[in-house]
Amino acid sequence: MHVTPSFVESVLSACPFALLIVRDENLPEESELKKISRLIIQFYAQWAILLDSLEKEAIELRYFKRKSLAEIAAELGYENHSSAKRLIDHTVNRIAENVRNS
Repeated sequence: MHVTPSFVESVLSACPFALLIVRDENLPEESELKKISRLIIQFYAQWAILLDSLEKEAIELRYFKRKSLAEIAAELGYENHSSAKRLIDHTVNRIAENVRNS
């Protein structure tokens, strides 16, 4: 499967919404929206297994908690936002590469 970093970013960006949809008791379990949401969550769960704790924390801060790069840098102890951006970009690229090679 050819997976690009932009695809990975799209899935990561959709994860928080997918979690809300899956938990929505007003939507039927067999709805297409819930099926797609479960697939998005499954993608992330498979990818997260391969991440170290720092990568996982950076991804969760950026995509799940919607923190800015400056906020992520401060939380992770980096001096500036570019270090956080490099970590996130590296992690997204590594996920895409791992999926392509699997």
